[in-house]
Amino acid sequence: MRRIRDALTNHFDRRLSNRRSAEILGLDHTTIGKYLARFVEKGLTWPLPTEMDEATLENLLFSKPSTAVPIETLTSLIDFAKVHEDLKKQGATLTSLHSEWLATVPAEQAIGYSQYCRIYQAYKNSLRISMRRTEVYGENTYVDYSGQTIDITSQDTGEVRSAQIFVGVLGGSNYTFCEATWTQRSRDWLGSHVRMFEYFGGVSRLVVPDNLKAAVTKADRFSPVLNESYRALCRYYNIVPMPARAYKPKDKARAEGTVLLVQRWILFCLRKRKFFTLDEANREIHTLLEKLNHKPFQKKAGSRHSRWLENELPALQPLPAYPYEFAEWGKVRAGIDYHVKIENHHYSVPHEMRGQEFKYRMTDKVVELLLKGKSVATHERSYQAEAPTTQGDHRPPAHQAMQGWSQEDALAWASSVGSNTNGVMQARLAQLPGQFYGYRATQDLKSLAKIHGAERLEEACAYALVNKLSKTADLRTVLDKRLDKLLAQDITAESPPTVAHQNIRGADYYDRILNTEEGFCS
Repeated sequence: MRRIRDALTNHFDRRLSNRRSAEILGLDHTTIGKYLARFVEKGLTWPLPTEMDEATLENLLFSKPSTAVPIETLTSLIDFAKVHEDLKKQGATLTSLHSEWLATVPAEQAIGYSQYCRIYQAYKNSLRISMRRTEVYGENTYVDYSGQTIDITSQDTGEVRSAQIFVGVLGGSNYTFCEATWTQRSRDWLGSHVRMFEYFGGVSRLVVPDNLKAAVTKADRFSPVLNESYRALCRYYNIVPMPARAYKPKDKARAEGTVLLVQRWILFCLRKRKFFTLDEANREIHTLLEKLNHKPFQKKAGSRHSRWLENELPALQPLPAYPYEFAEWGKVRAGIDYHVKIENHHYSVPHEMRGQEFKYRMTDKVVELLLKGKSVATHERSYQAEAPTTQGDHRPPAHQAMQGWSQEDALAWASSVGSNTNGVMQARLAQLPGQFYGYRATQDLKSLAKIHGAERLEEACAYALVNKLSKTADLRTVLDKRLDKLLAQDITAESPPTVAHQNIRGADYYDRILNTEEGFCS
């Protein structure tokens, strides 16, 4: 602040020279001279009025006469509503728009770029909605759920169930989409996005959701962790997700404002209606939504629909050839049985990958398992609880052999060895339940054939049939102890074999002894 009053006091009251006053005040003597000259030039008298402070005195002595044209006059020369809309177009800047305007007006009406920006800022401040950023056509889509719901009554039970209201809006044109869904879970959340993009006729470059679990797994100011299913949908549509910061509603002010419009112009109108199905409610919502989008703006030309059709639709990215198919994502780990468990069903992975962690992608029809971003297994989705779905090439060789076992193949092999082996095999399989035990019994007989040969196995099986043996352990004992060889002369005869030896008297000898008197005396 200049020390003008002190300089004037030194001159008029204390009768000090300019140099002496300058020494006391720490100023140059020429500055003191300028103060006195200005005082005389303005026609002021001493003493000054007591209510005049330093700031008023300084403005009175040193202010220049204002030659600025009132803002109201300048605003009437420029259509800032059009400037505001043109800035939403990609590549538009205030500099380029100012240059275009200068080429259309006479030189005496031209204003500089700084004043142009100042007047435009005043125009923005006069709008009803506080704007934190200039929206560009085709740039942003804001999505959210309304806190207000709509009731659906079951015709069968009379039960009343609340449906959620999904709301989406394009940032440039405010073109709006809304629908009712049963929940805010991932399936309904992603399905609403797909239908919203179809309604918009294209896809913006960014989508700004709230921090609900279907979109954001872990909220963070700088690096939020996105839900994997939501990330996959955004990747499919080539759109970048930019979640709003937690507790920062201005990050998605368009969504907040559009939710209020939907509540006032759609949900309020339907408050007395009674709906029995979700489809019925959505038909009425769609009818009122069309009215809202065609409703003219109050302070701007056109409507949401006209601005979408004229400016936003050409700026959107094209839709893919096919709509996104809903998929759930997650992480699972394969057990020692090289299967993973997803929704109470077991799906196989290659056996050498057991114990590893996989990402899965599950649609209504397919389950895909990925390791380090590479697909390693794809299965048809099964809804059978606690049952396995296994691909044959995922099994190790031994398991593949067991899985390929059949009773017909086992008996065919046994017949190739001999009829006795086939008989033992039939008896053995009749005693065993299930494929697993039949496979093991077959492998046991094959191992005996490999060790002792097919001919010896056939002989041992003949012995086993006569003695009613069918267990593999019994056959192994017969073969190891060569029991079949001891009685090889006639193992199928009704009478036992006759062996000639001096210590073996036989039945005839004892019969003669018992039936003759001579025999008792000998």
